[in-house]
Amino acid sequence: MGHRVEVVQSGEWWAIEVPSLRGVFSQARHLDEVPAAAREAIALMLDVDPADVGPIDVHVQDQGGAGALT
Repeated sequence: MGHRVEVVQSGEWWAIEVPSLRGVFSQARHLDEVPAAAREAIALMLDVDPADVGPIDVHVQDQGGAGALT
């Protein structure tokens, strides 16, 4: 099972939200670091090994809220 994560740029950081898991948020300095940061946050919430999280589906939100798949 994979997880959709939504990210929006906030200053020099990327704010990460996992809509399917209430309260799971993280941040990453660079966009290419988002999947790893999201995987770690999801693993902590689910109390599993990060390797067991599954695929991460990153959706970048523009400042207006419309999503663009990366």
